Amino acid sequence: MRAKWLYGLVLASATVCLAGDQPKPPTKPATTASGVFLGKSGKPMAGARLTLCEVIEDRGKVKPLPNVSAATTDKAGQFTLSGFNPGRYTIIYLLAGAAAAIPPEIDLSALEASDKSTMPLMGRVELGTDKPNEPRMWGKQFTLMKGHTFWSTGEYMKIWNATARRGSQGPYLELRRGRVWLQDFADKSQIKLEAWSY
Repeated sequence: MRAKWLYGLVLASATVCLAGDQPKPPTKPATTASGVFLGKSGKPMAGARLTLCEVIEDRGKVKPLPNVSAATTDKAGQFTLSGFNPGRYTIIYLLAGAAAAIPPEIDLSALEASDKSTMPLMGRVELGTDKPNEPRMWGKQFTLMKGHTFWSTGEYMKIWNATARRGSQGPYLELRRGRVWLQDFADKSQIKLEAWSY
C-alpha cells in the first residue's frame, strides 16, 4: 500500500517537472515599421501588396521573411509591416489586382548580368536619363519596366536604376545604382519606397 502511494507521488512530481521544463514557443518580434509607397511621379501606389524580404548577397537571392505577413497599401500608399527582427531588408511587391504567387526565393543573377552597351563609346555614364527606355526583357524571367537606366562601362552596360518585374504579373523589385533597393528596418522606423517606373 505504501509503495503504491509513494509511486503515485513520484509520478505526479515528475509530470509537473516535465511540464514546467517544456520550452515555450518563440514569441513573434514586436518590431513594427510604417511607410509610404509612391511612384516616381509622386502618386500613391494604392492597393499594392508588399512583402518584406532578406537579401542573401553572397548567393544572389531574395527570400521573403518567414512569419511576416504581407501589407497592403491604402489609398494614400501607406502601409505597416510588423513581426520582424530589426535589420536591412528589401520589399518586393505585387500591383493592385495582381494574383501572382510570391515564390519562396528569387534568383537575382540575371539582374546582376551585363549586356552589350547601346553606346559603346560612352564609358562611366548613365544611359536612359534623357529619353526613357521602353520596357525590355532582361534574362528569361525579368522585364525592366519603362524608364529604366543603365550604367555603361564602354563595351558593356548593367542595370542602374529600374523597376524589374519577374514573370508576367510580378513580383516587382526595385534596383538602385546597380543593386536591389535595401533599407534599414528598426522598430517604429518610417520607410519610403518609390517605384522607379511609375
